[in-house]
Formats: sequence, structure tokens, C-alpha cells
Amino acid sequence: MAAPWLDIPFLSPETFGKSQVAIMAVAARAWKWSALSCLLTTIASAVEPTVKVLNGTYEGLYLPSFEQDVFLGMPFAQDTGGQNRFLVPQSLNETWNGTRLAKQYGNACPDPQPERDAEFGMSEDCLSINVVRPSGLSANESSRLPVAVWIHGGSYQVGTSALPNYNLTYLVQRSVEIGNPIIATSINYRKGGWGMMYSREIQGTGNTNLALRDMRKGLAWISENIGAFGGDKDSVTIWGESAGSFAVGQLLMSYGGRTDGLFHRSIQESGSAATAWYNGSDWYQPIYDNIVDKTNCTDVPDTLACLRTVPYPTLLPLLAKPIQGPGWYPTVDGDTIPNYPTELLHTGRFAHIPHLYGSNSDEGTDNAPAGGVINTTQQLYDFVKGSTGFGFPDAVVKKLLDLYPDDPAQGIPLNTGAERFVEQGGQYKRIAAIMGDVFYHATRLDDARHYSKHSPTYIYRFNTRPWQASTTSNSSEGGLAPAYKGVQHFSEVAFVFANPAFYGPWPEYKALSDVMSAQWINFVAGGDPNGEGLPRWPRYSEGERGRNLVIQASGRGQNGSYVEEDTYRLEGREFLSEWARRRHV
Repeated sequence: MAAPWLDIPFLSPETFGKSQVAIMAVAARAWKWSALSCLLTTIASAVEPTVKVLNGTYEGLYLPSFEQDVFLGMPFAQDTGGQNRFLVPQSLNETWNGTRLAKQYGNACPDPQPERDAEFGMSEDCLSINVVRPSGLSANESSRLPVAVWIHGGSYQVGTSALPNYNLTYLVQRSVEIGNPIIATSINYRKGGWGMMYSREIQGTGNTNLALRDMRKGLAWISENIGAFGGDKDSVTIWGESAGSFAVGQLLMSYGGRTDGLFHRSIQESGSAATAWYNGSDWYQPIYDNIVDKTNCTDVPDTLACLRTVPYPTLLPLLAKPIQGPGWYPTVDGDTIPNYPTELLHTGRFAHIPHLYGSNSDEGTDNAPAGGVINTTQQLYDFVKGSTGFGFPDAVVKKLLDLYPDDPAQGIPLNTGAERFVEQGGQYKRIAAIMGDVFYHATRLDDARHYSKHSPTYIYRFNTRPWQASTTSNSSEGGLAPAYKGVQHFSEVAFVFANPAFYGPWPEYKALSDVMSAQWINFVAGGDPNGEGLPRWPRYSEGERGRNLVIQASGRGQNGSYVEEDTYRLEGREFLSEWARRRHV
């Protein structure tokens, strides 16, 4: 099986987190054993489930060890290759007699990491959906179940729904255990230049922001077909992490807040619609023109039509990485995204539905340059000024350095005192605090303040350092992720998905996973994460300064979850929100 991609935010070469790669490899080894067990029990099944959707009948897999039916790799739109390349997703236009198999994940959409993402293939024929439902429920219990829709991360450049971290079976199993059964789904979408190519030619033909259009097309398929699986089309929660969380925020704002009845609640883990920048044609046109030139499409009347005729193997390396960073992201096209997200947020032009939303204490450790790169205040100044694409004036950079002083006790990772982690750089904790607030904590603060004006909003700060499998053969238990990474980006995902191969063997971590998965399930089912035996989670608006639930383990040096005012690094976060527009958000 492919190693799981642990979703390092693709911001620029300087801001990659590198330790996640090691975590991926060891986590994959642990996962393979659980996957083998699941496979053996699946093979033992004699009767496979079928379901009839609008276009025909699918046969899925029955998993007796989970008491579940799974349907994998079902297309929700046409192949995006050939004349459908760089085109809005096209509706399915065929029906069939007989039964088609839905027993294997679909192709990953093209990206530059096939070694991680192409376990089940990679091609332009990639817009597919997976459905996991409880089996063995009574007709009354299995009628109109709430639906969760997982949108994977990967910096908008890589990833796929088939990665083992995103196995939905444990979460669905947990929903049955707590008496609140749900259906869980996940979708693929076009990433990188395949899904976010931009130029005058793209804008002029209405083919912008294809990644977001793909997601809405998947949601439309769910609305039309999920009833056949026992799901409730009027109780759909969109849910994502990192780039998947960016996407959830963008879907909330798409068409100025129009849901079209496709979704009714949202969960965002570590990412805002305002996390990544919205560059325009001045940024993307040279990239587009370079691709046109290298595919011999320059001397034709319609360069976009010409690109649709270029063989896939020729185009793939050209879209692997743009000629200038940081990658492809959605744009303000006046249609799907009608204005900068901060403008849409501040004018209330987003979906007024219940929200569950949060970030991890030490998000910035994955974006901060490590390995001894930034050791002095001058190097820090130069990085913020010139290496991040913020576009901040000199006075703003100087003010930022005042707000984030050279005091390791105030830096990130949190609660590490005077420790500087000097091997990562003398100013590492300082830049980690700035980077985490720029992209995650400041944007989350701004979002929460405006979301909560219109609908129930539940905010968390995840504060438990993750377990990772052993990197040596002489230890079977594993241990905590590196101290200098802290409660890093992606840390909470294993606990939510409730897969012991990833949250680890410790009883305290299983207990935390039981709590978090129940909170997420309760929210999917009814828009409120609270429930019997769970820590009380107040609405954000219950406190004048905002109320967060700090989610952490009981034991292993922690004292359980508690409620805090949303005031940490407040002056810095508010200042970054004030200057967010200079990041083109």
C-alpha cells in the first residue's frame, strides 16, 4: 500500500515541513497489518451489497468485522481528460443494465507524487466518490442517516481519498457504538494546475476554480443518490482538513454563500478560505503561457482547445510544479468566488449554517523553515519580508517582530519554555509562531467572530502531541512525535478518524479518540458536538471574547479538555487579520 501523505501545506519551498515524511513511512507500516486483517474478513463475506443509483446498479463490499457496506470508486462526473480537460465537470451521461463493481478506490487525480497517491491508479478519469454505511440496522434505524463528506487535504496540490489515514470505517463503526449512526463519504477532485489552472483564456471561457466545481458536482451526486444508500440528502456535513478545510471555507462562500441545498453543516480542521492567496492573471498568465509554449500550442487560434489535445504523459510533468511558486490555488473569478474571502466574510456573504472549526496549537512548525535556517532577527525579517509572498510593507514587518518578540517562552511549540530548539534555528520558535498565526490562527479567529454572528459555531484548539510509530525495529510501541514539531499540523486527524493504527496503542489516546470521534459524529448528526459523557463544548458566542474548547488527553502529562477565552497571542492575530488583504485574501 502507498504510504499515507500527511498533508504538509504547500506554501513555498522554504515553508515545507519535512519531518512528516518520516511519520508517513512508519504509519504506513502499522496500517498494513490492520489492512490485511480487514481484507481477510472481507474475503470471508459471501453476500455483497448492491444499490441502485440514478444511472444503474453498483455492487460493493460487505465488511463483517465492521458490520458495514462499502462502495468505492463510483464516478460522480465524466472523465476529465481529452475535451473535458480544463473544463467544468460534466454530468454523467450514461446508464447501464446489470451490475457494476464498486469494490476498489478510484484513480487519484493527477499530481506529482504517484509514489504516494497512485496505489489505485492515477489518471484524469478520477472524479469518484466512496460511501461507507452501517449494515445490519433495522429499516427504521437505517432510514435517512446523516451524511459526512470528507474532502482530503494535500496543499491543493497532492492527495487522494484512498489514503489509509482517511479510512472511514472506524468512524462509522464508532457512530453505531454511540447510537448515532451516520453514513461517511469521501470524494476526489482535480488538484494543482489540473483543477486550478488560471489565465485570461481560462477566465474568459468560464472554466475557473475547477477543484471547487468538482466538489460541488460530487455534492450534487450525493443529493441525487445518497437516499439509495439510506442517507439523508437534507443532512449533509462538508468536512475537511488543511487544503480540505480551505475548500470547506471556500464552499461556504461560493457564489456568495449559496448552498443550493447541497450541504447543511461544516467542519474545518486547520485551514480557512483565507489561508492561501488568491493570485490573479498577472501571476498565473506567465505559467499558462509557458505550458502553451512547451506543448507547441502557441501558434493556434485557441490555445486552451489545443491543450486539450496534448497527450496526458506530455502534460503531466509540465503541471507537476509551476515555473514560479507557490503552486495553484483558487482565484477570485467573480463567479464561484465572487470576491476576496475576507470581504465575503465581513459582509456576511457565506453560508449561515452550524460550524465546527479549529486549529492545532503548533500549526506553524510545519511552515517554519527548520534545520538552522533562521538564526538572527535580521534573517527572520528578511524571510517575512521577501520569502513568504505576504507583500507586507517594512513598517508592518517591524511591527510583527515587536508583536512576536525574541522570547522563546512565547514561541511555538507552545509550553516549551526557554528551549529554543537551536538545531532548527535560533529564531525557529519565533517564526513558527508567526507562520502559524498568519495561515491558521489569525484566519480562524476572524472566521469564528463572523461565523458566530449568524449560526451556532463551535471552536477548538487541539493540544495533544501525536503518537508516531517506531522508526527502529527494536521498539514496537512507538512514541511521541518530535518535540520541536509539537502539536503540529495534521495531529488531530488520527483521533477523529478513530483508527488505532494512527492514534497509537496508549489507552489515554484511545480515550481521547473516543471522545473526539463522538463529538464529530454528534455534530454531523445534529449540528451540536455535545453529548452524554463528553466535555461540555460551549458555543463560541457564549463568551464576549470567544470561547474555545482546548482538546487534550487525560494522562500522559495532560489534564483533559477545558474551555478557554480566545485571547492567546490576540494582538498579533488581530494585527495579521487587519493586514490579511495584502496576502491577496
